[in-house]
Amino acid sequence: MPGFRSRRTGPRFPPAPLPDDPVDLSRRAVRAALDQGFVAAGVVTGPVARAWDGFRAFLDGGLHGEMQYLERDAEARRSLESILPFAKAAICVAREVPPGGAGNVARYARGEDYHGAVRRELKAVVASLRRAAPAGAHFRVCVDTAPVLEREWAVGAGLGFVGKNGMLIVPGVGSHVVLGEVLTDLALAPTASVVDGTWEKCGGCTACLDSCPTSAILAPRVVDARRCLSYLTIEKRSTFTPEEESWLEGRLFGCDDCQDVCPYNSGPRWREDVLEPPASLDPVELTSLDGPAFEARFARSAVRRATPDGLRRNARAALARTAG
Repeated sequence: MPGFRSRRTGPRFPPAPLPDDPVDLSRRAVRAALDQGFVAAGVVTGPVARAWDGFRAFLDGGLHGEMQYLERDAEARRSLESILPFAKAAICVAREVPPGGAGNVARYARGEDYHGAVRRELKAVVASLRRAAPAGAHFRVCVDTAPVLEREWAVGAGLGFVGKNGMLIVPGVGSHVVLGEVLTDLALAPTASVVDGTWEKCGGCTACLDSCPTSAILAPRVVDARRCLSYLTIEKRSTFTPEEESWLEGRLFGCDDCQDVCPYNSGPRWREDVLEPPASLDPVELTSLDGPAFEARFARSAVRRATPDGLRRNARAALARTAG
């Protein structure tokens, strides 16, 4: 979209003129986001130092596995300006994931690809904000498209707190949400945090740690991605070890176990007439999907992230378990 580009890929723009009322502009941004259907919205400014320290420890411990892009982009996650020159604020939003029961595909990936949906809705927020913002303001929409520590940014904006499983928990909604951001050079006022962002909000509960089938949650908010079934079925590109294959238990894309047991996710929030997308995929069908067929089937699905080779590998592992 028009506006800023990264330091590495394009020119910088001069900073936008300061708005007359940063508080009013922030309120407009939050109201526009809620009008688009987001369940929570807020504004964060400045760096989130604690987030960086935890992320650096995650990388230094090798817990990121094969996700080398996290290492390459690590420094860019330090602050807003490292992603967008002259950025002063980020509008953070959370979108609730449709309901769903048990299946071999994680809930967030069962319907339309959330990346496109959240991007459309955030562009509408930007359009609304432009009408009130000074001329010359710049915006960048981010939905997994920039090196952003989005959960900690969301905490800083007051959307919720991070649970012991490392997931953002939105009070009254739970953790089955997806996130997005709008970076801007407008001097917006930060929204008041409604929570302090610490896992102590979970009290003595250890349901997520106890339920993880691979014990990937080493400690509160410390997850070893190399043992996480979401990482294994989505991000890992190499062949499974025999032990990894035994962990999958038929899963094809992602895992919701640590979220499904969370007390903050208890209780219905959706209308009974909401159509639930299919919860599972057929592993037999997936083993024969070539590149073009994969693109045709998953063009508008988050499942595309697993790649054709990865999804076929997952399907073969599921079938081997059934045969065994």
